[in-house]
Amino acid sequence: MENWQPAGLVSPLTLPEECGLNDVIAVWIPVVLDTPGGPLPNLSKVPLVDQFEASTFVTPKRALEHASARYALATLLRDIGFDPSDLRVVRDEHRKPNLMWRDHEARKRAGGPLSPALPEITLGHSNGISIAAISLNGSLIGLDAEPLDVPRARNLLTMMTSGDELQHLEQLWENDARVGMQEAIRTWVVKEAVQKACGLGMHVPPQTFTVLNCDEVVLSHEGHEYQLEAYHWRELLDGRPFAFGFSRLIEVV
Repeated sequence: MENWQPAGLVSPLTLPEECGLNDVIAVWIPVVLDTPGGPLPNLSKVPLVDQFEASTFVTPKRALEHASARYALATLLRDIGFDPSDLRVVRDEHRKPNLMWRDHEARKRAGGPLSPALPEITLGHSNGISIAAISLNGSLIGLDAEPLDVPRARNLLTMMTSGDELQHLEQLWENDARVGMQEAIRTWVVKEAVQKACGLGMHVPPQTFTVLNCDEVVLSHEGHEYQLEAYHWRELLDGRPFAFGFSRLIEVV
């Protein structure tokens, strides 16, 4: 079993100004996906990888994407003054990733009661890239990306939208399948970012809220109302067009 090695450099992502350039930093890294059935890489030396979680991976693709995202996050943390070896990533009941000190000694080295607050994080991967972002001011954030050059089936629409939003995308697809497909991808990445930023992931079905023509998203879940900012943009990564979605939690009432 060969040790995992990064497929390329960790590079900055250029976020729109609305995303809060002073508070949010994001990066990406290429992922070279092996053919199905290939050997699993050894992730024991990759920073921030939980070895128990890594032991559950059954495909090289899953292992390579996971390792790349954690490596990108470790690079970000190192750049802002944290030692990744002092930290670990844990998931809550909704599988939201959070940073924690590895142990008491790690926190003591960082200053004990005066240790710096750990940033909020978001991770993702899709079709040959992994992404990571940190929020320095403690706000919950979500970042997602999907390539625009990969065909999608039209039945995706009913799995992610409903009501006016579904009708809008169906009409776009009817008029021009290419335009409809790209708008569906844009909608999907924004919804994924929103699900991450509210900390609930797929526990909030994407059909239950809309991101149509709005920079502020409101959704309800188990008696609470979540208000979030949401933005989208396109970017070329190694010559491939990607749609990006970003969201920040404003308030929960």
